[in-house]
Amino acid sequence: MTGDPTYSPSGPAMAPGRPKKRWGRWVALGCGAALLLAVCVGALLVFVLQQATAGPEKVVQDFLATAGAGDYTAAFDHFSAPLAQVQPFEQFSQSAAANSLFFQVAETTFGSRSVSGGSAQLAGTVTLQSGTTVPASFHLVKENGAWKLVSYNIGS
Repeated sequence: MTGDPTYSPSGPAMAPGRPKKRWGRWVALGCGAALLLAVCVGALLVFVLQQATAGPEKVVQDFLATAGAGDYTAAFDHFSAPLAQVQPFEQFSQSAAANSLFFQVAETTFGSRSVSGGSAQLAGTVTLQSGTTVPASFHLVKENGAWKLVSYNIGS
């Protein structure tokens, strides 16, 4: 009966010449890809920044650990020449002994990190062994190929 003009095949009717709308899927895929790319780039930037500040952070960790253990000579070895002039060993050791609580650090968190040439800055918080969290900042400089403290501020 294909010659009958009233015959129509069974199945869904489609208007001739109208493509199916699939743009919604492409928009969703594009947005998802853009979001994934942004997350990857952000993670890469954080990783690179942490690697760049790994040396200065290790110096800060060593400084806090040695001062916290009462080894003020080893802690003072992390001072740059300008800091050693501003705060000589005798003054540092007396101040560190009087404020030993601030060197009893359980954890450090640096939310702000920067490295520029031979200078680095770390700022964030330190959690003391007592459980108290206080602000802390450290400025370091490369001196004779090694990172040294230019200034530090713990607890204020």
